[in-house]
Amino acid sequence: MNEEKPRKMSLGRRLAFACGEVGDNMALNTFTFLIFTFYFAVVGIPTPIMTLGFIFWALWNAINDPLIGYLSDRTKSRWGRRIPWMIGATIPLGILMILLFTPPSTYNVNQSVFIYFMIILILFDIVYTAFNLNYNALFSEMFVDMKVRSSTGRIRIMFVLIATAFALAFPTFIIEDITNSNPANVNTTLTQYLIVGIVAAIIIFIFYFLILKWGVKDPKHISKDAETAMPFIKTLKFTLKHKSFQWFLFPALGTWLVINILPTLAPLFFTYAVGITDAELIGILLLVNLLVAALSTPLWEIIRVKKGARMSGLIGTAVWIVTVLFFAFSNTFPMALIFMIFMGFGLGGGLYFYDQCIAEIIDEDEITYGVRRSGIYYAVLNFLIRLSMILNFVIIGIVFTSTDWYNYTPNPGVDVIVGLRVLMGIYPAIVLVLSFIGLYFYPIKGAKLAENRKKLTELHKKKLGSI
Repeated sequence: MNEEKPRKMSLGRRLAFACGEVGDNMALNTFTFLIFTFYFAVVGIPTPIMTLGFIFWALWNAINDPLIGYLSDRTKSRWGRRIPWMIGATIPLGILMILLFTPPSTYNVNQSVFIYFMIILILFDIVYTAFNLNYNALFSEMFVDMKVRSSTGRIRIMFVLIATAFALAFPTFIIEDITNSNPANVNTTLTQYLIVGIVAAIIIFIFYFLILKWGVKDPKHISKDAETAMPFIKTLKFTLKHKSFQWFLFPALGTWLVINILPTLAPLFFTYAVGITDAELIGILLLVNLLVAALSTPLWEIIRVKKGARMSGLIGTAVWIVTVLFFAFSNTFPMALIFMIFMGFGLGGGLYFYDQCIAEIIDEDEITYGVRRSGIYYAVLNFLIRLSMILNFVIIGIVFTSTDWYNYTPNPGVDVIVGLRVLMGIYPAIVLVLSFIGLYFYPIKGAKLAENRKKLTELHKKKLGSI
């Protein structure tokens, strides 16, 4: 594709960079896996109020995410645009992982615990976005060459899945009664949730230190783009008008809707629909799913190299659609295990295309406007992902209230179990079908991709010559 010879990027630097995924996904997946079950089943906040809280949280992101992305693109410092934000977020994020699981009371004792819940949601999102957005922006800026980007992406996805596997499995070995099926032991359950939060905080501190010390470097020829950054309204307008980005939103939002709803409801689904009362077995199922996804990553890289990132996503999404439907009707541990294995392949493909495609979109934008605006793209994407999560929580709220699960009670009826199966199977399948359609029409492929690579190489030669 007539690319310049890639600048040397050692394996050690790439591994250190991927360490950011461990802390990042430990935070995100601990939050996603436990936050709904904790505040619904343990703290006791009713379903409609929980839904209202998550809607307010998502609306907050309408301000938070685009603003942080815009400010990041305009940041000027001796460390570049991204690194100061990552440093500033590290300690607060670790502290918030602990505060997530230290509510002042339960809802039936003091209803003001809902205010605490809302404050924690908002603060968590501010500091998580400050790190995650800038970390992802650096990926597209540090690793521009296609081969280096692809190999680094493979390492990242493996770190993502290993960290996610730990984040989802570890709590099941610590928290004996994850759904609080015996409310008499609520104090013990609260303490065990807190232990999980403390361990998550320690892991975040360790792995964020590794990436900040040895893994990140803001390229000077790209960080200079802060000097010519567009005004906020203009940059937001150009981002939302980008045709490739518009098509990418379908699979991106669909992937994260499914990724978020499955762990959110996993404790309740496995306990009451599948009949698995042993929390450790739930952890094993989640672990197997994610390990298979990690092991499938080399396959998706091969497909990406030969056929492009789009094809990896198409195949992965197709596998995911079929298996998620069968998985939702599991009623024994062996059945659930078999379907979690096959779902792992779909998950691996769904995650792999995501990083590669958004980097291609940012490349195309830089070719068009001459300025690399990674921050605003990840900001808008993060915002839309959070906003789309309103749909998840609204649907969960509708299903739970319509099946008389307004307040949490152990041993729900048949209607609740049917509702859980719909939420874990039919709903995700519909979302993934829409994702498949969006990927099918995604335009950066074949000759268009080759042309973009050539133009980007020429542009970066020009930028390097100017410093």
